[in-house]
Amino acid sequence: MNSRTVRLSASALLFCALVSPAWAIDNSIPAIHGDLSRTLLGDGTGTIIGIVDSGVDDTHPALTGLDSLGNPRMVAEANFVPTEPANTGDDVVGHGTWVSSAALSSDAINTGMATDARFVNARVLDNGGGFANDVQVRNGIGFAIGQGADVLNLSLNYFAANSSGNSQLDLMLDWAAFNRGISCAVCVGNISNASGNTPLVRGPGSLYNGITVGRTTADFTRVSTDSAIAFTADGRMKPDVVAPGSALMLANDDWEGAAPDWETTAPNGAQLSGCSFATPIVAGLMAQQIEAGNTHGLSTDPLVIKATVMNSALNILDKSGSAWTPGQPGSASDVGGVYTVTQPLDTDSGTGIVDGLRLASQYLVGEMGPGAVGPVGWDLNSVANSQFIDYLIDPNLILGSTLNATLAWYRHVGRNDNGNGIIDAGDSFFSLQTLSDLDLQVFRDGILIAESTSNLDNVEHLKWSVDEAAQYTLRVKGLNVFGGNEQFALAWYGAAVPEPASLSLLLLASMGLAILRRR
Repeated sequence: MNSRTVRLSASALLFCALVSPAWAIDNSIPAIHGDLSRTLLGDGTGTIIGIVDSGVDDTHPALTGLDSLGNPRMVAEANFVPTEPANTGDDVVGHGTWVSSAALSSDAINTGMATDARFVNARVLDNGGGFANDVQVRNGIGFAIGQGADVLNLSLNYFAANSSGNSQLDLMLDWAAFNRGISCAVCVGNISNASGNTPLVRGPGSLYNGITVGRTTADFTRVSTDSAIAFTADGRMKPDVVAPGSALMLANDDWEGAAPDWETTAPNGAQLSGCSFATPIVAGLMAQQIEAGNTHGLSTDPLVIKATVMNSALNILDKSGSAWTPGQPGSASDVGGVYTVTQPLDTDSGTGIVDGLRLASQYLVGEMGPGAVGPVGWDLNSVANSQFIDYLIDPNLILGSTLNATLAWYRHVGRNDNGNGIIDAGDSFFSLQTLSDLDLQVFRDGILIAESTSNLDNVEHLKWSVDEAAQYTLRVKGLNVFGGNEQFALAWYGAAVPEPASLSLLLLASMGLAILRRR
């Protein structure tokens, strides 16, 4: 499988943009119920996505004009490629426009995830699609942050680097989440044998506090063989989730010329594929969720976004066609009669393929706990060292159903400004403290039966088959907490007897809210 031809330097970029058989973007988004979640959560109104890429053709009909509040869809643009100073942000490569359309397209047929969201265009890739170092990328990120981005989208990777998460680029993105409350979707990387690149995750997909995205096959049933996998150089698990990113029809940056409005073929005659295009689908989903949070007074903290997006994902087959399983063989086992997971995510798919409908039902129930909670919910809380917090699920869960739970917390990152008062590559970013270690446990009638105990990741995740009618309890345990208390987000999803309000009722209620909002 051939990649789109780009110029690459020693520390160059690998586009997450490969090619494969035909499929349309509007098939991919319904496949993850992204069309339904637009009704349930929102279409991104009032949110801003920072597109840090090769520029954007903001005159494309799917990306131009005003949002429903009367604001220009493009908030601001700037070019950070020092060798091309005359460019004001225009996309001469195509990649940034393709990425933008997956997240933002308002076209009636080729519709993106967040059709009313606005965007910042930070052009950081040169006319060959590469960059000499990450300085211009970090300058672009700082610009997007300064222009009010709620979500950052980075559909780019270093070509050869398998980062431990400690590059300035990784740290800057983690700081944006921890300090500024900005969610980030980052491409895990593509595998291209012709390029000889590593099959493992590459920076900045190795960040801690964002969501790293892999891609599925065109039929959405398994992880693509071209999608990079765990582990990071320091042994952490990525990707966090996967999303559709194979054979999409995306907006053409050269639509004003003889070319069609929509890019149906790459230069070699095959349609556009890569985790570059899975990533903005997740960014758009997060923009939907942030609109819902702002509308209904729910937390939009990146920890909540991450825990709920990951926990609402659905199982998907790995590259070989095998079922979802945590970690490598031997990483999940019985320890003293307790099912114990030390590598909580599937090495290929993370927690699975994102699902907008399930996310809506996960998130819109609102914050709960601790104490007695419903079968579906989430909480943003904190735990002290050697302490724990319990969530008692009531009513009882259905026998044979699955209880999913995801716990996320921050890597703490600080920043030293270089004296110019703006966020840019001249600043230095650094870890403020050792990463806290939290565990996630499941109890049945007060007896510990399962736990997720990674000592490397800042995520824990469990899938437990409900094998007995009993009282199930989730516990967040502060094993090694630095700095007194550690903030966390916990999300859980179970099926109870009787079922809570059905998704169809939730859909109808949200449709009513959406109609009222637009009057």
